[in-house]
Amino acid sequence: LELEQEGVRAISSACGFFGNYHDRIAAKINVPTALSSLVQLPWIAALIKPDQKIGVITADKSSFSDHLLRSCGVPENLWERLVVKDARETKEFCCVIEQRGGWDNTTAREEIVSLGLEIVEEFPNTGAILLECSDMPPYAYAVQAATQLPVFDFITLINWLYQSVSQKPYCGFI
Repeated sequence: LELEQEGVRAISSACGFFGNYHDRIAAKINVPTALSSLVQLPWIAALIKPDQKIGVITADKSSFSDHLLRSCGVPENLWERLVVKDARETKEFCCVIEQRGGWDNTTAREEIVSLGLEIVEEFPNTGAILLECSDMPPYAYAVQAATQLPVFDFITLINWLYQSVSQKPYCGFI
């Protein structure tokens, strides 16, 4: 509430797994809150065909749980449409989870793209991909270029959230 008094108009976070607290935090504050890119899943599902899969590339599949999905407002009937790939199994990007410091960005990008391509190869009816980790947006362009699918991440979430609380006067013709 102190942040609200200082003028904060929306809240996001820096880790997709903060989504475990999303429902509790959102219930206590009076500004729009999005603590995980996973909160976009219901919206993404509405944008694609009802039988299409949604690929999710997560930083650590062992932390990807039913509780996390519930807390982020993802209805259970959507869970079966999710195809989750684990970036923790990579050699380079896993440095994020293991906190080993720096990593080779080119290799990390190739690993994340490879996970996106695996999703599409295994499930050709995939309609979109969501990058769960807040360290993945730099690779969204490459994943989209490789898969030719819409790609959502923390940046799409923050832009959407920001636009909802920072509307500008419309100047032009309708």
